[in-house]
Amino acid sequence: MEGAIHVRIGQNLQRIRKQRGLSLDKLAALTNVSKGMLHQMERGDIQPTVTIVWKIATGLNISFSSLLRDDDAAVVVATPAHIPHVTEDGGRCRVYMLFPFDPQTRMELFTMVLDAGTDFTSTPHQQGVYEFLTVTDGTLQMNIQGESYTLQTGQAIRFAGHTAHQYINPSATITTVQVTMYYNEEE
Repeated sequence: MEGAIHVRIGQNLQRIRKQRGLSLDKLAALTNVSKGMLHQMERGDIQPTVTIVWKIATGLNISFSSLLRDDDAAVVVATPAHIPHVTEDGGRCRVYMLFPFDPQTRMELFTMVLDAGTDFTSTPHQQGVYEFLTVTDGTLQMNIQGESYTLQTGQAIRFAGHTAHQYINPSATITTVQVTMYYNEEE
């Protein structure tokens, strides 16, 4: 997976928009992202946050990784340190796409790294999206529809992604989480 992630996102966004015959105005209306920002993204001028990428994916009813993916290969070995990533909370939350959406399994896989004290509220995803999280290192507090769940290394949680949810690292060290997104409905 080569190339700057913001350039790849822009190319994928423009390709999807044109395939659907959407103007930038129509895309802005569907995604609640400004026309100016969408134009800058398509040109590869800006690095969108995780929130912006999710808003676009939700508005277009596509998987998150549809905007991040590169050409598919028969065998891929993914190492987060060598994969371009998108960020949130001023870079304190980093999301590394390990494996993009696969239409056969209806899943995509990410690694999320949260610096100490990071608090990231996710935009609710479209209906039919489920998140499966496994804490591989550290402590993760999840707030899901007003309920709080604290997970330690080795623990996992599953929830409907269309609900309000928040990822919090309450500890003084980095927390690493494996995220599997399952899309129940067709893209």
